[in-house]
Amino acid sequence: MATDYSYLLAEYPEKISQDQLYRICRISKRKATWLLENGYIPCEDTGKKTRRFKIQITDVIAYLTRLEESPETLLTPPGIFSSGIKYKPKRQTAKAINSEKFIAMLKNKWHTFPDALTVNDVTKLTGYCQTTVSEWIKAEKITGVWYYTKYLVPKDSLINYMATEACRIHQKSKKHIELLEQYRNP
Repeated sequence: MATDYSYLLAEYPEKISQDQLYRICRISKRKATWLLENGYIPCEDTGKKTRRFKIQITDVIAYLTRLEESPETLLTPPGIFSSGIKYKPKRQTAKAINSEKFIAMLKNKWHTFPDALTVNDVTKLTGYCQTTVSEWIKAEKITGVWYYTKYLVPKDSLINYMATEACRIHQKSKKHIELLEQYRNP
């Protein structure tokens, strides 16, 4: 049972734009451009940036009819219009470090800071944002004590976390990378 597209002839002018095409076909602008560039729908390409394509309304009706009768003949490559990334980045394995030596280095480096650090102090030391530090506290990766209107983090808890689990963080902060480089190249 074919759909009657004769109402399009009355509703739209003889030549339509790409903007009208994607609305008629209920497809994305990107897919409409692809269909026009690859000849699935005959058109006149003006080469301009805006209003580039001029399409006969009869060609659009022919496309919609073909799509309805045999959609397999008009298939687009799978995933071509998805917005996800096209590749999966290779996961780099973190180089193992000696936790005890790294803890000793951090204790020596951070000895001037108080034993109870505020979230702002932790962000200065690690380079991670306040939200990340708060997430670590909520996930109990580091110990945090609510004191009046802010969290206080024991310095030893932060140092232990930075020397063990934090080394497995895939996207490390610049400050964290610098600390690891200082450890590897004393």
